[in-house]
Amino acid sequence: MSATRGSRTGYRDIAKDLRVQIENGDLRTGDALPSEEKLKEQYGVARDTAHRALVLLQDEGLVDSVKGRGRFVRGADGTSPVVTERERVVAELRGRIASGRLAMGAQYPSESDLHKEFGISRKTAGQVFKELEAAGLASSTQGARRTVTVPASFHDDGDRSTAWKVFGEKPIYENQWVTVSKADIQTPDGERFEHHKVYLPAAAMTAMLDDQNRVFMMWRHRFVSDTWNWELPGGLIDDGEDPAVTAEREILEETGYRPKGELEHVASFEPMIGTVTSPHHVYVARGVEYVTAPTEVNESQRTAWVPLSEVPALIQRGEVANSGTLVALLHLLATQEGNSRKV
Repeated sequence: MSATRGSRTGYRDIAKDLRVQIENGDLRTGDALPSEEKLKEQYGVARDTAHRALVLLQDEGLVDSVKGRGRFVRGADGTSPVVTERERVVAELRGRIASGRLAMGAQYPSESDLHKEFGISRKTAGQVFKELEAAGLASSTQGARRTVTVPASFHDDGDRSTAWKVFGEKPIYENQWVTVSKADIQTPDGERFEHHKVYLPAAAMTAMLDDQNRVFMMWRHRFVSDTWNWELPGGLIDDGEDPAVTAEREILEETGYRPKGELEHVASFEPMIGTVTSPHHVYVARGVEYVTAPTEVNESQRTAWVPLSEVPALIQRGEVANSGTLVALLHLLATQEGNSRKV
């Protein structure tokens, strides 16, 4: 493994490692690639990074994705480990797109052509195009043959040409809670100046849901902005501590509850990314049990199990001001709405 394990490992580094294994024959035609979970553990990266590495190899025509089975190495001659006629033809057409044999805007073979070339039924040919259209690789106009399209990509393309350059940084105030520094930076237009930068400890917080679709919230005062608002249990991460461990510890200390299962990671974000670095890690606990009285007595005036249906009104009235709390609650509302639509 040539890529260094850790937070700086990018999806391109992982893809490069796998590409070398394919070229060297360590991964042969039909071999299964490591799963996203396995790559996440092996390289110490987020699952999304592992996913993007595998998608990159798939887009290059080196691997195929077989629904329910994983991703497999394609042969140098275009042979594929897929098991159904539809998957075989889809993989072949994807390979032609990746190699440039089917360029963007070019016309696909007709369903009749696919029937003759691959010996598949017209129905299967229709399913092939349906899958390509769903993947954003084909478009159709009534009365005309389907054309090759390129799906919209919202992934990091690796271009760093507009990065702000940092020539140095010096602290002007620091203690265990906050560090303020000045950085010597240059913007993409060439202007160079000093910019303040603030370091704050990382934090973790959790939205606890019960079986009645209620979220546990704490009504508390924040003296800095002189604000009363509803918040979720959470706190600062100790040096070297896993954020999920922090989240569980804070739940117990502030509420007396304990999650029944593993915490669900929602997001990690920077609340004031332009000037302040303070990673916030947001979790959801679906199901908790009360085990002891809370030991933290300064965290809230009162607590309540708030029905999720009441949360939009709290937000609209300005009674939820904490950024991590907002991220968690909006996530719950968005996923609940998505689930209700499916029903």
